[in-house]
Amino acid sequence: MANQKKILIVDDDPQVHKMLGTVLIPKNYEIDSALDPKRAWEKIKSSPPDLVILDIMMPGMSGIELCQKIRSEKTTKKPLVLMLSAKDSQHDRLTGLKYGADDYVTKPFHVATLVHKIDHMLSK
Repeated sequence: MANQKKILIVDDDPQVHKMLGTVLIPKNYEIDSALDPKRAWEKIKSSPPDLVILDIMMPGMSGIELCQKIRSEKTTKKPLVLMLSAKDSQHDRLTGLKYGADDYVTKPFHVATLVHKIDHMLSK
């Protein structure tokens, strides 16, 4: 399917990948996964997704740093970025948005609400 939207899930928790895949694959999204930001960056550069679902707290490089790299890259198609984090203070949200996230969802999250946000982001 030519207009199938591609989503890259970047989180160091395999359970998050499994759960999101379970709800997003039936909605006809193409799902790819990376357990760390360095691998995610390779995937984004080689085959840019339409949306990156990005955890903030990960080993090696934070989600904020990866978001900054995505936004500063001149050549790649700019994917939408949805931050997904256990950090839920107003400061954390503003930091995520300031560094280029299109939206910010805190963990734990309601799956239906997250899927609705994803559908809305990708329908624009």
